[in-house]
Amino acid sequence: MKSCLGLIIAFLISLNLQAAPLSAENTVRETTVSVLKRLNMERSRLEDNPLYIKDIVKEIIVPHFDFEKMAELVLEDYWNLLDSSRKTCFTHAFRSLLVERYAYVLLSYDNHSISYEPAREIGELGYVSVRQIITRVGAPPLPVDYPMHKTEAGWQVVDLVIDSISLVKSYRNMFSIEAKIRGLDNFLETLPTCQYLNHK
Repeated sequence: MKSCLGLIIAFLISLNLQAAPLSAENTVRETTVSVLKRLNMERSRLEDNPLYIKDIVKEIIVPHFDFEKMAELVLEDYWNLLDSSRKTCFTHAFRSLLVERYAYVLLSYDNHSISYEPAREIGELGYVSVRQIITRVGAPPLPVDYPMHKTEAGWQVVDLVIDSISLVKSYRNMFSIEAKIRGLDNFLETLPTCQYLNHK
């Protein structure tokens, strides 16, 4: 499963290499090919220095996630209760969490056959979803959906839905429980980027 997750987010690594604006579907398709080539080229270096993958993630993946939108979707109604400094600290904390996760799983990716379905509109706010179907040896095909929206920076990812399980919804449920148990401010203080808030 970890190797598949590596492929799931692999397409994001080389988004900044695209010279011309791409559709959401072509962004996923073309950058997947580019990033797999990049990882294959860097495999020896990554084996010698696994932490190098984190630098790649921060440099190339982070600019192409809309982390602020993801943070808003994760916190849902709690988001509007936060002032700007708390929104910023939570967004940074959520970004750090995903960077750690993606760096770890990306190191263990393996070659799989990947097919694509055309982008489809979701909702009425301009979002689309692009689906990959990852064919795995000895396991059922794995569908992966990339909800995206178009920004000034191009198409950006706002969620990953792996085999019908939404990353945003999973974290929303987890964080909602923590906020209810601890209280919102106390929950935020458990995040390293937010620990300074009540000590100014």
